[in-house]
Amino acid sequence: MKTLLLSILTVGLALVACQKYEPTLGPAPSAEDAQFTMTVSAANENIIELSASNPNIQCVWDFGNGTKAQGANVTATYPYAGTYTIKLTVFAKGGSRSSSQQVTIANDDLGLLNNPFYTMLTGGVNGPGYKTWIVDSAAAGHMGVGPDPESALGATPEWWAAGPGEKPGCGLYNDQYVFHLNAFKFDMITNGDIYLHNSLATSFPGSFQNLGDFTAPFDDQLNESWLLTEGAENTITISGNAFMGFFTGPKVYRILSITDSTMHLQYGHHAGGLKWYLKLKTL
Repeated sequence: MKTLLLSILTVGLALVACQKYEPTLGPAPSAEDAQFTMTVSAANENIIELSASNPNIQCVWDFGNGTKAQGANVTATYPYAGTYTIKLTVFAKGGSRSSSQQVTIANDDLGLLNNPFYTMLTGGVNGPGYKTWIVDSAAAGHMGVGPDPESALGATPEWWAAGPGEKPGCGLYNDQYVFHLNAFKFDMITNGDIYLHNSLATSFPGSFQNLGDFTAPFDDQLNESWLLTEGAENTITISGNAFMGFFTGPKVYRILSITDSTMHLQYGHHAGGLKWYLKLKTL
């Protein structure tokens, strides 16, 4: 009898193991979910206030001027005259859906570019229109790492900080990062290679071990964009495959400090648990 029961149990478990369970993703967003309204700001006709029809869904905006945003209610700023296509993409467990509308800006308003961060990053409206940044290799802590979340010590590379010139020939010190004011364009000039965390080496063909991590061939990344987000933490987000400094995956950089010629940044790690630090200076 025990043998029979054991056989029945074994067959039952085998049948359960063979069953396929398809995950339920839920419905995809509807066409209505992706709709949005545009309103010219009462404060300035070059500022457009945007509202998604469904505020309870993930919303990602492309303003058509090189900048993007997330959230159900956002504001797009257009310093330059022209016709721009605004695209909203909404996401749910079952997929995504997009819709677009055009907005025409009649006149330039360069006063909208008089943001202190814009001026420090690019030289501002009275400058050449762009500024080139490089890793400040002579500075202590130009590259470093600490815990995520931060300890009581705060935003500091408490676990390790590079000494001046500690990473020569690894593909880090000859990279250039160009912030343009016009259309918030961003150029990453690699001079042929980059420096990246060892855990990402398999994603970069031709990479090789170098000074504790990996150097990899990597082409220039031109005509990308940068987005400044101001708030409790001021951040810079870089688009596409471009990035700054030692590559660890994320491309959102918290501004710890900035002047006309220096910038100290903090960013994350693709697997979490680490905060990386980067010091830049103007070329």
